[in-house]
Amino acid sequence: MTRLTTLLALFLVTLNPPSAVQAAGPVSANCNVVVEYVYGDALVEEYIKDFVVQQGVAYEDDFSTTTRTKVFSAILTKEAGKAVVNIDYFNDVGVFVAIGFNTRLTLRGTGNPESTSGSHTTYISSGVTPTSVGGNHETHYTLVCTRG
Repeated sequence: MTRLTTLLALFLVTLNPPSAVQAAGPVSANCNVVVEYVYGDALVEEYIKDFVVQQGVAYEDDFSTTTRTKVFSAILTKEAGKAVVNIDYFNDVGVFVAIGFNTRLTLRGTGNPESTSGSHTTYISSGVTPTSVGGNHETHYTLVCTRG
């Protein structure tokens, strides 16, 4: 009976090898995101998060306070056979200022980290708004992911 079970197992593995099963299953990625909000020359707020995102399963981190909406979300999709991580970030940093952005990162292979980064600067005239919000507002981000 043991020999028959072994032959049957070998036959099933030959028909459906583990790599084919793994490739057909959901894809995941281990990621890290860093977002910095700078006003003037001072770092006002920093968001750092390690997270795992799986294909088709939305990841969300609601880090809101009682007075400010702050949300980070991510989802992994497959496009043309490649895993793509899409992120959205929104942070109501003050009474007159909110920051938000989205980006995407294509993961080309398994086990190799891929990254994307960017920044955005807005200048608000202190003649139009209260002087407490006038000046340069910068948002910098880096997203690093490794396909699992």
